Amino acid sequence: MLAHQFKILTNTFITLAFCTLPSLAAPESEPELVLESLSKSSTTDSLPLGTLLDSQGKPLPIPAEQSALDYSPPTVNVDNTSPKTKTNKTQSTKTKNKKLSRKQQLASRDKVANDPSCRWLDARISQLETQIGNKREQAADYHSDELNARKQEWQCLKCGVEGPNPDDYHRCQYRR
Repeated sequence: MLAHQFKILTNTFITLAFCTLPSLAAPESEPELVLESLSKSSTTDSLPLGTLLDSQGKPLPIPAEQSALDYSPPTVNVDNTSPKTKTNKTQSTKTKNKKLSRKQQLASRDKVANDPSCRWLDARISQLETQIGNKREQAADYHSDELNARKQEWQCLKCGVEGPNPDDYHRCQYRR
């Protein structure tokens, strides 16, 4: 019981001390800052639009607007009379006139099915063909073996026509 009364007396004393402390600590000579006095001083020193001030109150120069990126693409000269494009054009006109059989469509690489495996196979076969063309016969022997295996995989996955079925991936996978 005494402890309870002692606690109440201490809390009362602390509360009274805090209530009288601000009136004792506040000096009388300092004028009180009122919201009206602050707003009046800022309206007299108004800044024009588009100006910025640094930490010391001095105006900062704003750079003029300019493009952040000036880019002009390089000019490319395309030679339309290359012999490679002429042979491709003549071959494509012959194939357009003649309907390909199912077996020819499977082996053909003119069209690639919309499948990641088929797109990869097409790129790999093209890469192997260029590597074989650049090397001698004996040096390109292992490349020609892989090229034959990839062409069989191409036909098995039906990459030249509609693309593989889900069970074709396991059945047609190239095994070394």
